[in-house]
Amino acid sequence: MAPLSSIFAFMLATLAIASPAPAPIAPRQEVITAQIVQQDVKNIDAGVQSLRKHVAAYNGELLSATPLVGDFTAIHLANRAGFLNANLRRTKFTAREPTAIVQTVIDTVGVSIPAAVEETKAKKPLFDQAGLSPVILGTLKVLLDDHDTFSAAVSKDLSADLVRAQAVVDKIHNAIQSGIDFFSA
Repeated sequence: MAPLSSIFAFMLATLAIASPAPAPIAPRQEVITAQIVQQDVKNIDAGVQSLRKHVAAYNGELLSATPLVGDFTAIHLANRAGFLNANLRRTKFTAREPTAIVQTVIDTVGVSIPAAVEETKAKKPLFDQAGLSPVILGTLKVLLDDHDTFSAAVSKDLSADLVRAQAVVDKIHNAIQSGIDFFSA
């Protein structure tokens, strides 16, 4: 079993390699539409679906944990892109766009994130044996912050469908928090 410090070093190196180079500072020319925000949500969901596949395949060996690092990184980067886009929006959503965004969240990450957390919790004995539970705990904390900040950035511009929006935001938050609580015990 690899020492925990090696795993952290590997994760940091992977994150550094996977992080895009900073873009030059220039005014953003494109208009950030509701469809872009919806695509950001779908990109997060794609990362979560990949994570679910790799968690299912995880067998307690370090090699089978390697894809998880990439998945967590992809989810984090997609989330930060969504957060950036939501904060750079300069136009109001139309009357119908909030409902479309909320429905996209409900249909994608509103299902996949709670499922991924439960599937990850089921593998805790294997993560414990490999010494990876602290890594999983740390990534869940990062993903909770990602979720909360992206949700807040999008919610501030919603003028309709606020009840369903808050319900799905809470569902995802509570699911991730349950994973944090589970891996903290």
